[in-house]
Amino acid sequence: MQNQALKGAALVVVAMALYVQNDVATKLLTERFDAFQVMLVRGVIGAASLFVVLRLTRTRYRWRHALSPAVMVRSACDGLASLAFVFALAEMPLATLTAIMMLAPVISAGTGALVFRERLTGRLAISVALGFTGVLIFARPAAAGAGWPMVLACSATLLLSIRDLFTRHTSADVPSGLVALLTTLSVPVFVAPIIAARGYLPMHAQDFILLAYAGLFAAAGTWIFVQATRIATLAEIAPFRYSAVPLSLIAGLIVWGDVPDPGMLMGSLFITIAGILALAGSASPGQDG
Repeated sequence: MQNQALKGAALVVVAMALYVQNDVATKLLTERFDAFQVMLVRGVIGAASLFVVLRLTRTRYRWRHALSPAVMVRSACDGLASLAFVFALAEMPLATLTAIMMLAPVISAGTGALVFRERLTGRLAISVALGFTGVLIFARPAAAGAGWPMVLACSATLLLSIRDLFTRHTSADVPSGLVALLTTLSVPVFVAPIIAARGYLPMHAQDFILLAYAGLFAAAGTWIFVQATRIATLAEIAPFRYSAVPLSLIAGLIVWGDVPDPGMLMGSLFITIAGILALAGSASPGQDG
């Protein structure tokens, strides 16, 4: 179990790094194009890449798995969360939005312990609490105001928490790659009618390259995150989801020149300590109860 927890933690960190890369490319694109159009093309590219990988790896699956209630609800939650995130992203700095949405691991860890009877050790509980404290210090949601971007960010957070629960509830017979494919397809399904009504703006080759970059990283991150959620408990991987915060901070500094203030640096320190504490607990032969 400890090896599974360590593997799950490593996969989550990789997934968060991929998600941040996708977020950077998406934010750059939404500065020039309609968010619905960006989501449509990115989703189609991501879904196509996942389908190709499934075929090349000869992964065995049945399309009837797509009709599983757990898979359908998970895909819908993820798709709606992605839409809310992108519209909030157009109005907020990447690092701030990422930090606000890190309430999701706290909700997931707590509900996972209640719903699935997953073990929540004292060390993991402290780690999750430390990470969330770091997020609050980093994001200072009260200072950000209660406008529509904040409402969208909170809505996305709740939807992601529900998604995590249904990921754990998905049958082991459904391959992680198929779950990722169906999740990635959910966004184009939602936005295609809107694009048909509003029209499609021409895009240049460099725009499609950036969209391919975003789509591939988003798809890969989804596949890896689904796998992590299925091999480790929600509480075990929760602290490592906070790695997205310092990663987005670095990305914001490099791409947009967003210089972190002392609160952001202090919050990142708390998040780092939370990750180290959780990792030490996973690696040690005996954990606190």
